[in-house]
Amino acid sequence: MNFRCQLIDGKAKLGVWGTGYIGLTTMINFAKSGVYCVGYDVDARAVESLSRGELHIPTLDYWLGYKPDKALMGMIRATGDWRDMLAEDIKVHLIAIPTERNGDPWFEPLEDVITKLSNRKPSIDNPDLIIIESTLTPGMFDKVVVGILEKAELAVGWEFLIGIAPRRDWFDSPEKNLKALARVIGGTNPETSEAMRDVLGIICDKLIVVPDTKIVEMVKATENSILHICATYACQMASAYPDVDVGEVFRLAATHWRIPLYYPSVGTGGYCIPVSSKYIRDGAPHPEFLGLTKETLRSDYNQPYYIAEVMFKKAHGGAIGILGLSYKRDLKVHTLSPVLRIAEGLKQIGVVVKVFDPYYAAEEIRRIVGVDTFRYPDDLSQFAGLIIVPPHRLFGQTPKNVLFEHLREGQTILDNEGIWSKWKDDFIAKGIDYHRVGDKGWCVI
Repeated sequence: MNFRCQLIDGKAKLGVWGTGYIGLTTMINFAKSGVYCVGYDVDARAVESLSRGELHIPTLDYWLGYKPDKALMGMIRATGDWRDMLAEDIKVHLIAIPTERNGDPWFEPLEDVITKLSNRKPSIDNPDLIIIESTLTPGMFDKVVVGILEKAELAVGWEFLIGIAPRRDWFDSPEKNLKALARVIGGTNPETSEAMRDVLGIICDKLIVVPDTKIVEMVKATENSILHICATYACQMASAYPDVDVGEVFRLAATHWRIPLYYPSVGTGGYCIPVSSKYIRDGAPHPEFLGLTKETLRSDYNQPYYIAEVMFKKAHGGAIGILGLSYKRDLKVHTLSPVLRIAEGLKQIGVVVKVFDPYYAAEEIRRIVGVDTFRYPDDLSQFAGLIIVPPHRLFGQTPKNVLFEHLREGQTILDNEGIWSKWKDDFIAKGIDYHRVGDKGWCVI
């Protein structure tokens, strides 16, 4: 079956399981290419928003580089009833559901989706194509995906063509998108891989086809675990050399052609990086050889608590205001955000802490973090110390005169990514102890 022609001609639809950042952007990209999409989600609010033709994820249009218009959104239908996904004309299924919960790999939703899909009755002459976009622990593809379908006596590679195609695009820049970035894909047999190439080629220009699903399955977790190890090493270096601008050291080291840029931070966050080493560890036949991974997990987990201790001492026990709840700029995602542990650490010490994030309402912050919010920038002067975690555009766009009107002498500011670093000399002149994480003296009391 030529899935590409069926989709482009409108004779078949694309089904996407999960309408979060990955699933929704998958649908938008295919819809932009003229493919009808049906998205399933257990979140009723997401389904309701999409049914109205609205994006339920704030700032997504910024990262896409355009705002989906009414005609494009008309190519997308959302449902909260999984039975709708078994419609005969949905021949291609992309699975983009979370495989993480509370910081650990979690595959119950994947098992549930594959079990539901096993109710379909394709044939060798009219097969279905299933593509897993979610991150997997090595071994889960055979155990969960292939295992469930084979137990249902469905012919993998014939009735169901199944493959893996993890996402790499980065919700940080319109240029780092599905179309431009290389993507590693592979199916259980050559026919599946070719079908995946045809379908994903509608929206991706650079597809790297690998004939071994065991290898493809490991790629996403491996590349993220490399990032995890290196990012944690940068944090360790910053603490080991507090009297050196380690951030500058890493920037200069990155001028070497073999070394990417890493920088010290308050800790990693999000769905991918903090959990990646656990995917690798849990899937390894011999995890005893992964000592570096074990140390990375320990050190990265403790980094936010160390930040809390540093700020407690620098602010002499005074109130701390945290700017940003999400783990990344201009995203409304607090999954494994280091802010959660920074706030927890400060509260354990007995410090009054408040959090502000433009994408979260006051009641959301109280529910998620257990603290109150504050007005930005009006209330900045009430804090002895400020920690800027995600560099939201709002923080960088605040005019200097407005910002300095609400700051006061004697405050300490710890800036995770240096969004206010352009005013460092002005902070010094005002008597404010300003540091970017990892610069000279950043953790010196």
